[in-house]
Amino acid sequence: MDVIDLSADLHFKNRGILQPVLDVMDKARVVSDVLHLSAFYEEIEAQIDRHYAAIPWNKYDFVYVTPPSWFPMVAASEVLRLSRAIKRVSADTRIFFFGNSLASWTNKQELEDNGVHSLHLNNLFTMDATAQPVKYDLLPVPFYHHRENYLFDLLPFTLKHGCPWGRCRFCSLSKGWNSGYLMRSIHSATKELKLLIDQHDPKALVCRDHSLKGQNLIAFCGCIGGFNKPWCGQSRADLTEQEITALGKAGCRELYFGLESGSDRTLQLIKKGITSKQMSAFIKRLHYSGILPVPSLIIGIPGETNVDYEKTIQFIDEHSRYLDVVNVYPFMATPSSEFSLQLKQPEKLTSLRLLRFIQTCKDLGLKVVIGEQAIEYFIFERTCKGRFASC
Repeated sequence: MDVIDLSADLHFKNRGILQPVLDVMDKARVVSDVLHLSAFYEEIEAQIDRHYAAIPWNKYDFVYVTPPSWFPMVAASEVLRLSRAIKRVSADTRIFFFGNSLASWTNKQELEDNGVHSLHLNNLFTMDATAQPVKYDLLPVPFYHHRENYLFDLLPFTLKHGCPWGRCRFCSLSKGWNSGYLMRSIHSATKELKLLIDQHDPKALVCRDHSLKGQNLIAFCGCIGGFNKPWCGQSRADLTEQEITALGKAGCRELYFGLESGSDRTLQLIKKGITSKQMSAFIKRLHYSGILPVPSLIIGIPGETNVDYEKTIQFIDEHSRYLDVVNVYPFMATPSSEFSLQLKQPEKLTSLRLLRFIQTCKDLGLKVVIGEQAIEYFIFERTCKGRFASC
């Protein structure tokens, strides 16, 4: 079996172009995928097609496609783009896709209609791609064939499948391939991580869980602390004080979390299940445990009033001393979420509110990041204390 890591290859081949782009992003107070990274994407767009065309697809009877990202959100159009490139060279090659975002970001039916078969990690060879939690304990230890070509010298790990909450109205991370919730054995997860660290000795680690919350979290912290590696992850803002303390002692340096809004009315509207008071306590506890809080906010949530918006501005103002970077989005619902199915649209004043929010953060000395790729970059850059794995 050949492993073709397209993401690693593109990172490596475009280091010269990417370096100055990232230098600008590091210095800018406001960063966005569209403003800073879109030009880079356009420049390598043609390279992607040439890259696909250069691979001798006709030597493969089967091709398995999987997403590499921390946030596993792959549009069906991108999978089909690769599929078409393969079919142009080898019409008889069978193409399969497995990931954990089907029925949300990746439309299973659209893939099937175009000859791409959906598989599940639990049953790769049964052609039974029914939605269920991934049983990570039964999978082999991951093999990172081209990790030296990646942007950062870090390795991912998982403690569970799914989100323990799964009710937010704007989010589909618990839909489709993300349906269900299953925790891993701490023994299995720790053993796997030790093997990876012994083999690769990365600068840092990243937990890919949608939320670190779980009955096994404190026990795991007692194990990972012995590896002496900084790491980061994402969580809901409902961790206990004991859990946060354990995370800090275990080397966790940053946590990305959905703050969404500073208004309790808005938080109730989106079924967040957490109050602004809990958000406040969470941020402060992270800060005092040596963990950088990285909040994500949504401006223009359907039903957000001027009063709700002002409470969000006030919340950021009151907590700016504990923050360094803020991730913000104009409202958009992910595919298959409740809001998306209801065709909910952002409030009419969203653009003006977003601009004022950005300016407020700048005035408070905070870095503002708009976009998924950019915020992932900044979290990893701070955790790894430098970019480019092979440097």
